[in-house]
Amino acid sequence: MNCSGPKMTASSAILALVFYPLLVNLPLNLVRFRWGFSHGLAPMPPEVLERAEAADRVVQVVFHVVLLAFVIFLLNGSLISLYEVGLTAENWKSAAALGALFSYVPLTLGAIGLRHLPSDKIQEEPESRGPLAAWCGLAILGSVSIELWRAFCIVALLRLDISAWLAVLLVSIAFGATHLSTSTGRAAGAALYGGIAGFLFVHTGSLIAPLTMSLIAGVGQLYRVRRMSRQVVAKLVAVKYPIGSQLGEKTQIRNRRDVVCPTCNASFNPGKAKKTIRTFTCPNCGEVLEYETGRFDYILFFFCLYGVPVLVYYLGFRDLVLIFLSIVGAPMLCFLGLLIHSFFVPPKAQLYLKYGETGLHLTDRPKRPGNGAPKND
Repeated sequence: MNCSGPKMTASSAILALVFYPLLVNLPLNLVRFRWGFSHGLAPMPPEVLERAEAADRVVQVVFHVVLLAFVIFLLNGSLISLYEVGLTAENWKSAAALGALFSYVPLTLGAIGLRHLPSDKIQEEPESRGPLAAWCGLAILGSVSIELWRAFCIVALLRLDISAWLAVLLVSIAFGATHLSTSTGRAAGAALYGGIAGFLFVHTGSLIAPLTMSLIAGVGQLYRVRRMSRQVVAKLVAVKYPIGSQLGEKTQIRNRRDVVCPTCNASFNPGKAKKTIRTFTCPNCGEVLEYETGRFDYILFFFCLYGVPVLVYYLGFRDLVLIFLSIVGAPMLCFLGLLIHSFFVPPKAQLYLKYGETGLHLTDRPKRPGNGAPKND
């Protein structure tokens, strides 16, 4: 990325860099501010908590609108053009493809982080409650405002003759520092995410690459939090209404790694059953099973087999580099895709059939009603 235009003042660059962390830490939610001022750390009643969460969503809208307006104000008052901050349609196809490819990193990290969260912590995630449409709108608005702020800060630092890698590092640290109040792990993950987004912007010179990654990661994280939150609620209901009651049967939740035997309907963990490289045995009925290959697996396989070489060629790599990246990238992308898919979709088991088998056995007997005695017509 080339930013060889007129230099920018250091004060403007520093102001743009620190504005986002300062804005995040402002107590804009008056409901929470008033409760904390009056009652300290005492827990909120349900009706007050509901108003506070609704105010949180309004505050996020105001926050991102203010950030977006601030960056536009700085753009109008500086010599930085819209083209320099990536607002261009040039090479948008390759930029979008690269952003979608790198979205595997935040999706994987987010899924791993949520897996290690206790149940009560998952319920504390703000995305687990509230209207889904509101959170989708916030994801889009937040991606646009934050990525535009990130691009402007990087360009402003480059105008001060700072190297590209150092500019990306400084902006990533400023972005990660806003999550220090939550946890150091989340702050480190945010800094890593900011580094990847900054690299995509510098490498492509387009805002489409980091924006694509941010949108995919945001929507994926929202889906994951909502789904896990529903599972936690169902588990709590299942504890209160044990299996055997009508409500308990409906809300029975199995472990994410468990599968259901198609023969006897027993739920078990294949990792703890007798297994080979490809198959595993149901501990209840002894049927030999294997993981079911869904439509997504076939689509991902053929995309990696044919799509990765085409994508690598489209990105400008040729000759031996094209062959090397295709051989390495296709299996890696397929593995990451299957890994992320397993976080969202539970595995399913099917009967293991050798070539030529139909799944029917001569020893199978039809089920008879009652005690098994035949009925007279």
